[in-house]
Amino acid sequence: MLSLEPRTMGDVLDCLVTVGALLGVRERAERRREQLRARLATVERLTTGLPRPRVVAIEWLDPLWPAGHWVPEQVTCAGGTPLLAAPGEHTKPMEWAAVRAARPDVLLVLPCGFSPDRTLRERSLLTELPGWNELPAVRNDAVWVLDGPAYFNRPGPRVVRGAEVLAHVLHSVDVGEPVLPGEATRLSVTEEATQ
Repeated sequence: MLSLEPRTMGDVLDCLVTVGALLGVRERAERRREQLRARLATVERLTTGLPRPRVVAIEWLDPLWPAGHWVPEQVTCAGGTPLLAAPGEHTKPMEWAAVRAARPDVLLVLPCGFSPDRTLRERSLLTELPGWNELPAVRNDAVWVLDGPAYFNRPGPRVVRGAEVLAHVLHSVDVGEPVLPGEATRLSVTEEATQ
């Protein structure tokens, strides 16, 4: 039995080599890790020098839970400034007041275990909170529902795709394959008003 508990992007990528070595394909795993690092470097290069929006990433809706571990690194890589969680941090529930006080420019909603469709169905857990409409992210139409289970909540090679998706969300920078609606959906204020 092998227990892997990565906390950072580096840890996630290093786990590929750990597993590859156990399976007898260490060199292949090392090559794959370097390809993934190169993709992250491309994201960083394409977002360097752009404005760095202040970003809150929410991993659970009730109770509210900020996304920690490697998600702050994904945000930083994609040209944002992560708030309410540090790289590698195992977070804990937070009060809505913390989000309001942070005044994020962008709000990422990426619940663990929820498909984007389910997150959209349960958006009222956020949108009915006091002061929702006062958040800069809401006023600027910068609230995004992302595919958390695919690209943010689970440690694996697809966290690199998560950074690519964030480059698109934060800066309209396309890296790799085009971002599909299921990967990132804007939670529009006008859409919310008509629902």
